[in-house]
Amino acid sequence: MQNPHQALKMCEPSYFKTYLFWRVKHSRIKKESSIITRWKILSMVYARLAEEYMKEGVLYDMRNWIPQVLTPAFGLDDSEKEKSGLFVEDLCRLQNAHWVRDTEVFAHERLRVQLSPFLSLAGCTATRPKALVGLRYEDIEFQLFPPRVKGRPPIVIMKLNLNRVKRSGGKRKRKGFAFYEAEDLACCGVTFMLALALADGAFKNKLTSLRDVYSLVVPPDTDRIRLQWDEDWAQRPVFRDVEHTANGVRVSRTKALDYQKHRHHLIRLGRTSGFEKKLEFYDLRRASGKRLKEALTPEEHRQIMGHRGDVYERYYMPSFIDRDCQAIYLGSTRRDDLIRAVGRLICHERAPKALTDVQKFEISQDPKLLELIEERAQCVRDLKDDGFPTIKSAKETKWFEKHKSIQAEINTLRRKLKDDLLEKSIAEFHKTVHTAEVDRQLRGIRPADIITPPNFEYELEERGQVAKLLFKPLDGLAEGQILDVRVELVDNLMRLCKKQETPHQYKAPKKRGRPKVCPVYASTDADDEDEDEDDDEGFSQGETDVESDVDWETKTLADEDLDVDSIAPIEVEEQPIAPPLYCAFCKWVDEEAGPQKRGHVFSRIDSLSRHIRAQHLCPRAAGEGFDCPYQGCSAFIGSALHFITHTKHQHGLRL
Repeated sequence: MQNPHQALKMCEPSYFKTYLFWRVKHSRIKKESSIITRWKILSMVYARLAEEYMKEGVLYDMRNWIPQVLTPAFGLDDSEKEKSGLFVEDLCRLQNAHWVRDTEVFAHERLRVQLSPFLSLAGCTATRPKALVGLRYEDIEFQLFPPRVKGRPPIVIMKLNLNRVKRSGGKRKRKGFAFYEAEDLACCGVTFMLALALADGAFKNKLTSLRDVYSLVVPPDTDRIRLQWDEDWAQRPVFRDVEHTANGVRVSRTKALDYQKHRHHLIRLGRTSGFEKKLEFYDLRRASGKRLKEALTPEEHRQIMGHRGDVYERYYMPSFIDRDCQAIYLGSTRRDDLIRAVGRLICHERAPKALTDVQKFEISQDPKLLELIEERAQCVRDLKDDGFPTIKSAKETKWFEKHKSIQAEINTLRRKLKDDLLEKSIAEFHKTVHTAEVDRQLRGIRPADIITPPNFEYELEERGQVAKLLFKPLDGLAEGQILDVRVELVDNLMRLCKKQETPHQYKAPKKRGRPKVCPVYASTDADDEDEDEDDDEGFSQGETDVESDVDWETKTLADEDLDVDSIAPIEVEEQPIAPPLYCAFCKWVDEEAGPQKRGHVFSRIDSLSRHIRAQHLCPRAAGEGFDCPYQGCSAFIGSALHFITHTKHQHGLRL
C-alpha cells in the first residue's frame, strides 16, 4: 500500500475513479451533484498538497467519467436542485408562525428570541448562514445619531461587520452593513439585537432598558454616540446555545449555537408555516441576491454576495423568470406582482406539520426497526447473563459499546423513517388538496369568506405580549406612541430571554391503561429501565394495587350471611401520608422554569428520583456543596448521597 500523500501526488485518474466508485458504493449518496462535490474537494486537496493545480487532461477525464460511467452504474439522480427564493412576504409569514402559531417548546426561550434576528439579518445581508453563526458582540456596534427634529429620541443605527466569510479569489474580504429600526417590528433586526444585548447586560454603561437608550442626547460637539461593549461580553457569541446545569437548562455564555441547530429550527418553522418545500437558509440568500441584483450595480452585487465573475448566474439565479414577458412583448400593462406571486414558494396552512398517531404506529412496526430492537433486547439479555445488573454498570465493556451502537442505529433509523414519512405526507397533501377544494366548490360548498383565527394561549405571559406587539397595527399612532410600543416590546423580549416554557412531558397527564386504586410506590433501580422507554408510562415493578391483596371469594361468602351485630370493630393501621412528589429544585431553585414545570407533581417516586439524579445531582461537580432546595430548610448539602439521606429523614422522600 502506497503512502496516501504520494498516491495523491501521482495524480492518476484510475486512483480517483476507484476512490469515487468505492465512496458511492459504501455510502448513502443518491445525487450526482454530491459525488461531483466530493471530486471538487479532492481536487482542492491535491492542489494544496502538490502546490499546483491539477492537469487539465485529468480534470477533463473526470468530468466526463462521472456522468457517463458512475451515474449510470449506480442510478444516481442527475436532476438539478430547484433554486427557490424566500422573499420578504415569506419571511413575514415565518415570523408570524414563529411567534403566534408555533406550539413547539424550545429548550430555552432565548433560542426563540434569537431566531428572529438571525432570519432577518440572513435576508438583509444575503450572506452565507455560517457567517452569522459565530457572530460576536465585537462584530456589532450600535451608534446613536441626532434626530431630525430636536427633542426627539436619537436615531439608532446598528453597524454589522461580517469577518467570518468564505474566501473569494484566495482572499477573505470583510463586509460591513448598517441597519436602522424598521417600521415592521417583526422583521426589525435592530430591535431584536438590542433586546439580546440588553438581556445579557453586554453594554459597558450597564444600560437596562431601551428607554435608557432613547433618553441619551447626542452632544453638539460630535456627530454620534458609540455604545461600547463590556470587555468580557465583546468576545462572546450573540446567538448562543444552552447547557445543562445543576439548576436546570441555562443559556451558555461562551458556546455558539451551531449551524445544524439553526437549520433544524428553520426546517421545523417552515413546516409550521405550511411550506411544501423543506426550507434552507440559501433560500433567503437567493431571494435577497435577486433583489440586490435588480437594485445595485454588478460590482456592488458581487461585493455583497462574495462572488467573482458569473457565479450568481450559474448557481443562484432561479429557473423561474419573474418578469412580465407577456406585457413586454405585447405592450400591455405590466403585472410583475402577479408574476412574482406565481414564483413564490407554495404554502398551505392545513398542510401536515407532524405525524399522526397512526403514522407513528406504522413506523414502530417497520421490520428493520423491529429487528434492531430485538437485537438490542438480546444484547441486554447477554449483558445480564454475564452478571451485570444494569446497562450502566457494564460501562467500558464490549456489551455496553454494542448496546450503545445498536441504540444509535435505532435512533437514526427512527428519525429517518419519521422524516421520510412526513415529507411524503406533505407532498401528498399539496398534490391533492386543490383537487379536493375544486370538487367541494363544484358541489356547491363554498369556502368561508372570513376564517376565524384560533384562540392561541401561551404559558408565558411575555410571549403573549411579544406576539401581540409584533403584529399590532401602528397606523394612526403618533411617533411617541410607536416608541412606547417598541420599548414595551424590547422589555418583554428581555424578560423572555430569561424564561423557559414547560416541556411537553410536564404539561399533560399520562394516559393509563387502567385506573389506579390506592397505589403503593417503591423505589426501583433507575438503571434497569430501558433507555428508549417512557419512564412515566404504565406500572413499575414496585407499584401494586392494595385491592389486589383482598380475597374477593371470601368477601362474597361473608356478605351472603352477614350478621352486623356479631362483627367486632377492626382497628386499621393508618398509612402515613406521603408528601407530594414534586421536584424541589424545579419548584424553588430554577427561577427560569415555566409555571407548569414548577408545579408539576410526578406520578411515581422512581420517576421523581430519576429526574432529580439526572437533572440536578449528576451535573454537579464532585464535592460541590449546595443549599437544600426545600423552602424553609437551611441545611447545607455536601454531596448527592448527603442530599438523598437528608431528603429521606427531613422531608419524607425515599429517593
